[in-house]
Amino acid sequence: MRKLITIPVVLGLLVVPAAAAMADQRDDVRAAPGKVVFADEFDGTAIDRTKWAIHSNAEADQCLGNKGNQELEWHTWDALSVHDGMLTMTARKNNPAPGYEWSGALITTGQSCGHEPSQSFAVQPGDYIETRLKLPSAKGFWPSTWTWNGNGSNEQDTYEFYSDNHNALYLTNHQSPGGGCTYQSPTDLTTDWHTIAQQLGPYETVWYLDGKEICRQGPYAGTGDALILDLFVYAKIPPTVTSESMQIDHVRVYRPE
Repeated sequence: MRKLITIPVVLGLLVVPAAAAMADQRDDVRAAPGKVVFADEFDGTAIDRTKWAIHSNAEADQCLGNKGNQELEWHTWDALSVHDGMLTMTARKNNPAPGYEWSGALITTGQSCGHEPSQSFAVQPGDYIETRLKLPSAKGFWPSTWTWNGNGSNEQDTYEFYSDNHNALYLTNHQSPGGGCTYQSPTDLTTDWHTIAQQLGPYETVWYLDGKEICRQGPYAGTGDALILDLFVYAKIPPTVTSESMQIDHVRVYRPE
């Protein structure tokens, strides 16, 4: 997931009230197409290393850090905990590696620099990705769900969130001709659980927040894209706290049958 791109975005496209629902209530997203081909419900006691790696070839520094992309953190397994049916990602100012004051979280289903999980997974055109989560509120953090094929040519950002602005989601299709939207929520997105989803083409790319369409852009025809979830520490607006967390209830990928 690259730093915020400079192509024009559509501001406030289809601004609608965001539904608020706790993680233990029913999902209120639209009926997703097809069958589930990848999912993690985080029902265990630790992150499933057969599905996820923390190394990514999107990260230039030993596949675990990328200060050139405005990231202050070094990715560690210690940043990930699973309990009560949730994944908690935590960034800490704890000097995890030389040159890095912060540890943070990234999990990926592939493109892992030789550390691929045994059940590696890649999205395909037509897939529907959804993540149910509670976003961080302290400023200085940059979580997202995105895809990566090794060079970024197909990258899809299901969402990016910069925690100094509690109302904006950045939604981007990086595959040429590309396109994206900045969705402005009328409510604070950090106060409740939300389900953020993206239909990956093939003819149009469509984003949803709590079941309501919030953005529509061009086609997606990518191959080899790993699925990535992260909690980055944002260099342009450094945190004033020494730790922050976010929670993820589930991530699922549906595929047309």
